[in-house]
Amino acid sequence: MGLLNDSITIFTREMLIFKSNLKTNLIRSMIFPLIIIIFFGNLGSGVNNIPVAIANYANNQVSNQFINSLESGSTLSVKAITNEQEGLSMLRSGTISSLIVIMPSFPKLQGGQPSVYVYYATSQFSESGVAIPLIEQTVSKYSSSQVSSVSVQSDVNAVSTQGTNSSYRDFLIAGVILMSVAFGAVFGGGMSIIVDRQLGNIKSFLITPINKNAIVLGKLFSGTLQSMIYGILALILGIILGGSIAMGIAGLIWIIPLILFVGAAFSGIAIMLGSRIKTIEVYTIVAQSITMPAWFLSGAFFPASSFPAILQPFNIGDPLTYATDGIRDVMLNGFFPFSHILLDFGVVIAFAIDGIIVSFVLFKNTIE
Repeated sequence: MGLLNDSITIFTREMLIFKSNLKTNLIRSMIFPLIIIIFFGNLGSGVNNIPVAIANYANNQVSNQFINSLESGSTLSVKAITNEQEGLSMLRSGTISSLIVIMPSFPKLQGGQPSVYVYYATSQFSESGVAIPLIEQTVSKYSSSQVSSVSVQSDVNAVSTQGTNSSYRDFLIAGVILMSVAFGAVFGGGMSIIVDRQLGNIKSFLITPINKNAIVLGKLFSGTLQSMIYGILALILGIILGGSIAMGIAGLIWIIPLILFVGAAFSGIAIMLGSRIKTIEVYTIVAQSITMPAWFLSGAFFPASSFPAILQPFNIGDPLTYATDGIRDVMLNGFFPFSHILLDFGVVIAFAIDGIIVSFVLFKNTIE
């Protein structure tokens, strides 16, 4: 109980310091997400003549009316094709950004299955992210299709055309959430160690009967909690600015644990850096040099499939990639494939465990 009680004492102290500057901390944490979502969230909203193909297996009056509605605006450039395989070939070659498949049962449900599917390439999400919501809105006028999403191929997804909130804003918000978590963590616990060392508080802790591991544990707890607060605020801000979670409120069951583990991992990294670096100026440079590339390489702004080949291995090896992908599954597709759950959570949990273990080792070996 000594370790736990001491850790709670340190945690309480850290949170009281956080509370004393609560207004400043919250405003600072919201400025960058606000700027990114406002300035980049509408990327592609003014795009016209987005190339899409339609395979109309229903070929009835209602399906033809649906196609005419899509063609009536200037946003989509619609091409009729004979079959689904032809459209998939065009999609993979980059000739089109989305493929609409109208099933024979359209506009009715058959066996509970949707009557319209849209295939899209993740590498062209800036265009398909505009096209899909328009298709969903149009199909809702003609069909009673329900929400259903399935992963088809590594670079091609198929979604039913009602209920999946596939927009670039939602795509971007997932990355912004992880940015807020990562930066909130590294500029929390790590800096507090440096400030405590400069003020002589660390030495005071070390000469007291307090369990030395409690210093790390308490700062890990506080850093993780603060980063979760920042991440949840970014999510709320994103929703206020027009984002949405396709899975609904149940999506928080998956989003919050991912935020938790990423926050714990970067809190561990913050303590590692704070244990070895003695000035805030150097710490800031090193922390940004680690966190910023990890965030960009995770595909926060653009799909990783659009990265140059030289950056693909870095994306695969970046733990933030898996947390970002997990949140996007929930926000864009409205479901979390079982295979993705195992991979995404496995990588993120391993990342958190490694960060925490190394933080204890380095703190114990380097703090005077």
